[in-house]
Amino acid sequence: MAHRYVFLEAAAKDLFKLMRHNQPLLHAIVATHIPTILQAPYKAGEPKKGDLAHVRAYDLRVKGVAYRLIYEVEGGVVSFIAIGPHDTAYERARRR
Repeated sequence: MAHRYVFLEAAAKDLFKLMRHNQPLLHAIVATHIPTILQAPYKAGEPKKGDLAHVRAYDLRVKGVAYRLIYEVEGGVVSFIAIGPHDTAYERARRR
């Protein structure tokens, strides 16, 4: 069963900023990676530890750059919290 999803307003802004500068990344996230997460959110991303223990992180790489989609799962809804390059995504998730 595929889950529904929502973007926090800040995560939507993250995606918009990435979209303006990197169309292949946007396409990869929307067409491939989000559907993969929605099909099996507990298998797609790895659980984090410490102050981010409530979220999961999905790793992807586009043109040699590592990106993370940080999300949490509640019931049948996947909430995307932060999207961005590796360290930036984790910093944003901690603040949100």
